[in-house]
Amino acid sequence: MRIPRQRRIFFLLVFGFSCWNPGFAGNKIPSDENAMINCFFKNLYNFSFREADSMVVVMKESGMDNGTLSNIKANLAWWKLLSGDAIEMNLKTCDSLLPESMSMGSKVKNRDVNSLINIIYSYSLKARLENYKGNKLKSLIYFYKSITFINQCFEIPGKDEKLNLVFGLYFYFMDYIENEYFLINAMFFSYPKGDKKKGLLYLHDCSLSDNEMIRTEANYFLLKIYAYTEKDYFAAYQTALSLTQQHPDNLVYCLEQLNLLMKLKKNIEAETYQRNLIESIRSSNKINGSQKDHFISQIGALIKTGVKE
Repeated sequence: MRIPRQRRIFFLLVFGFSCWNPGFAGNKIPSDENAMINCFFKNLYNFSFREADSMVVVMKESGMDNGTLSNIKANLAWWKLLSGDAIEMNLKTCDSLLPESMSMGSKVKNRDVNSLINIIYSYSLKARLENYKGNKLKSLIYFYKSITFINQCFEIPGKDEKLNLVFGLYFYFMDYIENEYFLINAMFFSYPKGDKKKGLLYLHDCSLSDNEMIRTEANYFLLKIYAYTEKDYFAAYQTALSLTQQHPDNLVYCLEQLNLLMKLKKNIEAETYQRNLIESIRSSNKINGSQKDHFISQIGALIKTGVKE
């Protein structure tokens, strides 16, 4: 069943601020802790869930603060959920971890870049969880709260790549809201105005970053924007290629590439890619049987939708 356009766009708005959080800790991150976080996210992007689980144990034993660790665990649970692994359990796990992070983040008096990104992520992921469960009003409330913290980021002096990614998403989607959703727009009248072009410039700059996390997330956001709001399927496909070349085992990215091949009417390439992808899923030693069934089912649903279009 196809998702109505309004619901797809609302999902994208919530998604935009909820899938990335390289900042985490409430204070400046020590280099060794930052290295562990980078390693954790690299494992997530590569669908190396067992290694990501091991990294959580290492980070816990290192004495990492509870707020940061809660967000790390929430990330892991969310990616497992997206991969079709124990969906209900991981949904509950993710949902139970966020209140602690939101509470701790709210108590920080002098917020720096990392503490702000930490709390923005917490509220945004909570919004996405509520949206996933069908609680649209709750989702909008948490999304609004995340925007209030993004507004505080504009007061921070200097340049920071993590903030540039947040600003890129903010400017693009606020412009979109202002033009497409009058009632929602009224909620944000006191915040800085959106600017799609400015937002895309920020995101494209971040997509060239030397930081793998920032580069990967910027490319994924650009893919989503070009595919679902700009309807520029060629630009979206080029971005999908960058993601799957960098993370060939990430089946979420692979599904996006297959979808875009179909959108571009590259039927022969799509059929070949589909066969190879199914073979890769069946032979993978990184995911379990439930995850394999989940993605093969997703491919089937995608093909069925493509035939109808």
